[in-house]
Amino acid sequence: MEASSGELEPKIKDVVFVHIPKTAGTSMRNMLSAALPSATKIFEYGADTATLMPAQQTNVGAMDGGANAATGSGDIIDAFASDIRTPEKIAALRGEAPRGQRFLVSSHWPIRHWTCAFHPASVVTFLRDPVDRVASSYRMQVRQKSFTGSFAEFYESEDQINVQCRKLKGVDLQHLGFVGLVEFMPDMLKALSKHLGAELRMRHDNGAGRSPRPRIDAAIRSRILALNEDDVCLYGHVVANLDYFTNYRGRPPSISSKLAGGKVYRTEEGTLRGWALAHDPNQLATIEVRVGGQAVQRCYADQFLPWLKKMTPHGVGGFEICLPAGLKAGKSPIRVMIAGTEKDLDGSPLTL
Repeated sequence: MEASSGELEPKIKDVVFVHIPKTAGTSMRNMLSAALPSATKIFEYGADTATLMPAQQTNVGAMDGGANAATGSGDIIDAFASDIRTPEKIAALRGEAPRGQRFLVSSHWPIRHWTCAFHPASVVTFLRDPVDRVASSYRMQVRQKSFTGSFAEFYESEDQINVQCRKLKGVDLQHLGFVGLVEFMPDMLKALSKHLGAELRMRHDNGAGRSPRPRIDAAIRSRILALNEDDVCLYGHVVANLDYFTNYRGRPPSISSKLAGGKVYRTEEGTLRGWALAHDPNQLATIEVRVGGQAVQRCYADQFLPWLKKMTPHGVGGFEICLPAGLKAGKSPIRVMIAGTEKDLDGSPLTL
């Protein structure tokens, strides 16, 4: 990513919004889209995807029925129409984009569909009290999908049990960028805005309207909780560790002190470009630029580079930095290192 001058608190560039049904996800998708206008947006909501997109962009990304989708600034890609369904096609799409292009993914797909080409630290998701989520999902199915069964038939059905855990299966929750709780809005928006370095403005979309509220007495509530034991445990764990999962009150930055490998060089345009991988592939390497012993910039090594797929599952680890204006040639060497350490990347130090 390209860091701004003097940026010492790096922000996540790409966002993979794992949209768990009935967790204010429609509102969040629209808030993220508005806050990240220049991002290439990938939406995947099955056959409904086209209805979510502006008419003039509905067919963007549907070229050739494959992964050869437009990847310019602000493009919207219908991943359903484009048949971007396999790890190979998702990685191909990423590889076609300009190196520094920001992506916003929003999808009902489970998280494991996207971590083939996006870092776990890019993932954003929201959870909701399991009983409230099931009740809200039932109301939506009655209102929009013409569901005619009873509430009991709905919450006893296998596809409605532990939905939140199933969407996040396959990735350690500790490695995700942001896990928020619907019940803590609007404070969650403040925390997520800080996390992304972009202001999200509250909105309410796709509400339950006038659809009937199911009756939930103590016995029904107990039954739903028993059926969704995994979701109950997941939700309780995030409640108990909210500061960690949301940077709610200023979580200290994670520093990748163990480096698996990295290199830096100067481009003809004068930028610093390279790659760096943390020893743990679930961590993003944080790059620090020092001049005269003073840190002048920090950024994440968060760009996708196709050849890095040979070294890490997600292929994320590239970076590009514009040096701050005003640095004088020959004054001091430039050290490019892992933040919080004395470990230079190969090729560092460089001269101005």
